[in-house]
Amino acid sequence: MTAEESKILQKHLQAAAAILLKNTPKEQLKDFASIELAVRDHVLTQVAPEIGNFFKQQQQNKSRETKRDSNLSRSMASQ
Repeated sequence: MTAEESKILQKHLQAAAAILLKNTPKEQLKDFASIELAVRDHVLTQVAPEIGNFFKQQQQNKSRETKRDSNLSRSMASQ
């Protein structure tokens, strides 16, 4: 990851954290242990699935491109 990408990621993570904080009950923000549990819950229910879906979608798009390129190559070779 480049330094510029790291800065962009940090900015987006801070924005996401602000949204998650806004949507965390105040009673879960009283001590470190409850904050850690709230963060873990948000990561498991909101963040990780979205990142996983993004990775899966990118892989599927890459597979489609590879298949399309392969079909195009075969088509051109048969001409």
